[in-house]
Amino acid sequence: MRLYGRKIASGSAEGDVIIEPGAVSFLGGVDPEEGVVVDSSNQISGQSIAGKVFAFSTGKGSTVGSYVIYRMKKSGTAPAAIINERAETIVATGAIISGIPMIDVIDISLLRNCDRVMVNADEAYVEIPGLSFRDAITVIIRKKDRVLILKRSDKVGSCKGRWAGVSGHIEKDDSNLEERAMKEVEEETKIKVKIIRGGEPILARDRSVIWKIHPFLAEAEGDKEPEIDWEHSKYRWISPEEVYDFNTVPKLDAVMKNLGIL
Repeated sequence: MRLYGRKIASGSAEGDVIIEPGAVSFLGGVDPEEGVVVDSSNQISGQSIAGKVFAFSTGKGSTVGSYVIYRMKKSGTAPAAIINERAETIVATGAIISGIPMIDVIDISLLRNCDRVMVNADEAYVEIPGLSFRDAITVIIRKKDRVLILKRSDKVGSCKGRWAGVSGHIEKDDSNLEERAMKEVEEETKIKVKIIRGGEPILARDRSVIWKIHPFLAEAEGDKEPEIDWEHSKYRWISPEEVYDFNTVPKLDAVMKNLGIL
């Protein structure tokens, strides 16, 4: 499985991933002699990035951070490669002058700590062996100011016990995704809806599968309550903001944001 981004610094490298979801300052935030993150505001504070594929959101801090990266390279404590969601000048310059392969425009939420990956910056991709790719639909049903979420049962193949919208796999012969969305709503809830709009696809990872989620917003017609099938054990009507109070499938909040209801 390959994730494509943008080349920042040339080269290629292979290694285990270490992820910091926040921004990183190399000046004062990383010990260049040990290759250890020391900034207590970072989740991986106390951990070594030496020889790892270091994935973090973006850089921050003083421009001297570029030379800290160069010093780490000379000391043998630098990361093998760098992956950013959004590159900025400090880290980009440090990677270039140090010969550390670097790419950005990568959704680091699709990576996991200790994934063994290969970064090919020249062709701007991260390769993650062992992952598969699948397409799915998620329908958010709205009734007045509430939206429907359903708790996935223990009988489903993925995300057991998590809350989700109406969802289903996209089959090879599904040429009309809106029709597929309507079919999933009928099968899983038995309520009548009107599709309001679709959204842009979103990538989400569950274990060894990366899902390409095609979101739809639907409006419930009438007051009929859902009749859930074997795929779900419960349902709730919630305000969109309450989604953060539930253990949901990956990126359900992003789906709602994508559809403009959160």
